[in-house]
Amino acid sequence: MSIWQKRFGWIVPSWNTVTEFEVERLSGDDVSNHFTRIAHTEDSEAAFERMGKEAPGAAGLLADAKVDAISYACTAGSFSKGFSYDVDLASRLADETGTPVTTMAGSLIAAARHLGFQAVAVAAPYEQWLMDRLVVFLEAGGLRVLKSEGLGHQANVLYEPEKALELAERAWDPAADGLIMSCGNFRTLEMIDTIETTIGRPVVTSVQASYWAMLQATNHLVETPGAGVLLRGGTMSATAAG
Repeated sequence: MSIWQKRFGWIVPSWNTVTEFEVERLSGDDVSNHFTRIAHTEDSEAAFERMGKEAPGAAGLLADAKVDAISYACTAGSFSKGFSYDVDLASRLADETGTPVTTMAGSLIAAARHLGFQAVAVAAPYEQWLMDRLVVFLEAGGLRVLKSEGLGHQANVLYEPEKALELAERAWDPAADGLIMSCGNFRTLEMIDTIETTIGRPVVTSVQASYWAMLQATNHLVETPGAGVLLRGGTMSATAAG
């Protein structure tokens, strides 16, 4: 019989089908995951603005379930509006629910800092305007972006995991400390270890980093195999090959 220790709550865009798939595969038997959705079927300024307004209600529903932590699981939904907005959103939702709240965007920066990243390469499936916003966000968070590559449209979920490897190889800069792959609706989990072996440095992805941030927020510090250095408890002294 498994020992149920933590409940994690996730606010997911309605068109997202990847986050739940990956989170369930990352979680051990001692973690239960609970999802609620906000209507979202396009990446646009108006859509992200509306999501932010609806986030408190979604977080409140998860708080009703007495979850131990909540993730605002739309990376672009907060980074597109800037670093301060992302920090303020997490803080406001935490105050309103009485529950620790993380964001996918903030988790990328927190995980990168944990691994000692200073200079990074960035890969994401986004259109160019969102790639530009992502770079600004990461640099506002203290990271130096050496190179960034996107796929140029919004049909992120249509890609098989092998596309993540292809994009990572295009985006990689050997001068970087690690690679950041943004988007919770882009399949990366199956490829993280392969990418780390290929580039010889750690990889931080939206879902992987968000799950790590939830573990940190609840002091549930368990190692998870098959999802990169970050969830194996690694640091920059440990390369993927090691």
